[in-house]
Amino acid sequence: MVFKSFLSKAKDIDILASIPDGVMLVDSNGKIEWINEIVPILLSIPKNDVFKRELNDIIESGLDLAKQAALSNKSVVGRSKNLFLEITAKIAEDYFVISIRDVTQNYKTVTNIMIEQESSRKTNKDKNAFLVKLSNELKSPIHSIIGFSQAMIDGLGGEMSDKQDKYIKIINKNSNEILYLMDKILELSKTEANLFEYEFQIFDVTNSIQAVLKNYEHMIKAKGLNLSFHSEDIVKRAIFSDENAFKIILQNILETSINSTDIGSINIKIHHPDLEFVSQQEIEITEDTTDKAYLMLKISDTGAGISDGDVNVIFEPYAQLDRANKKNIVRSIALASVKNVVKDLKGTIWVESEPMQGTTYNVIIPIEKGVVE
Repeated sequence: MVFKSFLSKAKDIDILASIPDGVMLVDSNGKIEWINEIVPILLSIPKNDVFKRELNDIIESGLDLAKQAALSNKSVVGRSKNLFLEITAKIAEDYFVISIRDVTQNYKTVTNIMIEQESSRKTNKDKNAFLVKLSNELKSPIHSIIGFSQAMIDGLGGEMSDKQDKYIKIINKNSNEILYLMDKILELSKTEANLFEYEFQIFDVTNSIQAVLKNYEHMIKAKGLNLSFHSEDIVKRAIFSDENAFKIILQNILETSINSTDIGSINIKIHHPDLEFVSQQEIEITEDTTDKAYLMLKISDTGAGISDGDVNVIFEPYAQLDRANKKNIVRSIALASVKNVVKDLKGTIWVESEPMQGTTYNVIIPIEKGVVE
C-alpha cells in the first residue's frame, strides 16, 4: 500500500515528526493513517483513539477542508470541539499530508473585533438616524425664533429702544448660526448613515456651478473678494452624476473658502484630468475608460490657509472637538460631508494649503455612466 511504502521511509517520518505543528496522513476517504506526537496533545485525544476515528470525526467537515486547502494552496480554518484550527494540506499520491495549528485565541479575537465593528457601525447608523430626526424637530422652533426676531427688526412689533434692537439682532444672528450648524450636522448625519438619496442623471455642469455661485454673490461682495470661474478646458459639459450631490460638494467648499478669506480672491476651475493623474490619486481605472471620463474641480482661495496639523484632520470633525476654535469644527463638519459624498460618487478629494498663503481644494469624480455605475 501507498501508506506503508511512504511510512517505511525513515527520512520522511523524521521530517514530519520534527514539524512543530500537528501532522496527519489521511487517505482519500478520510481515514487517518499516521500522526505525529503533537496531534493528540493538540486535540486532547489519546493517540490510539485518534487512529480509531476518521478525519471528519475530529474536525468538522475535515476532509472537505483538507481538499479545499490542498486545491487552493491556502490555509483554511476548521473546528474541533472548542478549538479553531488552521489547516494546510498537500496531496501526495493517494493521500493528504495535513498540518493543523491551534488558532483559537487569534480566531476569537478577530471574530470579536468583527462583531464589535459591526455593532459599532449599527450604533453609529442608529445614532445618525436619530440625529436626523432630532435636527428636523429642532429646526421648526429655530425657524420661528428667526422669523419673529426678523419681524421685530423690521418694525412689525412696534418701536423698540436701541438696547432692545441690539438684543433682537443678536438673537436673530445667533439663531441663524445655530440653524446653519444644524443643517451641516444633519447633512453629515445623512451621509454617514447612508440616508442620502442619490439620483444619477445627465446635467450641464457649468450651469450647475453658475447657479451655485449666484447664491453666494452677496457673501462675496460683502467681503470685497474677487471670484473667477474657468471652464474653457472642459469638453464635456453634459456629465452623468448626481447634480444635488455635486452642488453640496461645491457649496460646502465654497462656503469654507469664503469664511476663511478676508482679502484677495477665490478661483474655481474645472477640467478633464488625464488618466495617469487620476490613477495616481488611487482611483481604479478600467481598460475602456476614456480621457473625458473624469471631471476635476479645483477651488483655490487666498485665505489664511491651514496648518499642517489641521490638514491631517480637516475631514475629521470628531478630531476637532477638543479644540477651542468653533470655526474649525464647523469647517470640518462641512468638509466631512463633502468627503462622504465624493466617496459615494466614486471620486476622491484632497487639500493643499500653506498658512497665510491660501488653500486649494481638489475633487475628482467620474462623469460617464459606465464608470459611475
